[in-house]
Amino acid sequence: MTYLSIDRLSYRYPSGINALRSVTLSIEKGSSVAILGSNGAGKSTLLDILLGYTSSTSVFLYGKPLSKYGRKELGRLIALVPQKEQFSFAYTLLDYTLFGRAPYLSPMGSPTSADSLISYEALAKVGLGGFENRSITALSGGEQQLLLIARAIAQESEILLLDEPTSSLDPANRKRILTLLKQLHAEGKTLIFTTHDANFAYELSSDIALLKDGMLLDYGKKEEVVKSELLTILYDTQLTVTEIDGRTVIY
Repeated sequence: MTYLSIDRLSYRYPSGINALRSVTLSIEKGSSVAILGSNGAGKSTLLDILLGYTSSTSVFLYGKPLSKYGRKELGRLIALVPQKEQFSFAYTLLDYTLFGRAPYLSPMGSPTSADSLISYEALAKVGLGGFENRSITALSGGEQQLLLIARAIAQESEILLLDEPTSSLDPANRKRILTLLKQLHAEGKTLIFTTHDANFAYELSSDIALLKDGMLLDYGKKEEVVKSELLTILYDTQLTVTEIDGRTVIY
């Protein structure tokens, strides 16, 4: 049985714009899949559908339509790390990370000591251990991104969806996030992430989907998909794939 499959997925906004057109993907459990494309290609729309925010009968998890899963059940299977989030209140890091435990709580229930322990461990995993009582308003941009990942880790889901996880980060924080995500992938998490950074996609992924104007240009193992000709078509600008000291670099 295919783990996560997308079968001829199309989506049109109420305005009439076609965001996705007949996209078909088959994603293996434990893989790391980059959805690579320029701004407006439909990447974030695809993540919304995979998360269940936008209803569709074209996405299947364990052979069951995603639309047939309840919200709590789906929350235990799939977690989102958004590109950024507006923090409305001055939560502590621990309080914010505890939001990841919501799929395991009853409607009026409060987090247990076990939930708190899981959240402490999640913060420690991303390098924020010891700062549990710090206000989220005191975090840098890189630390905020780590906190979003900590909340997703505390959710204990099988799949992590990440929307442009390094788009606004400096090189040091980009490397920090990359190292953390590689670790999570090595531990068995299935990663599905959007990016317009071809080098980041190649570093983190096992497979890459090229999305252009809502349509799938190509999909497969990264070594097969990342070619100068395809990337040039994808971005409408000349890109070159080369090897430097045994490392694939796109420029």
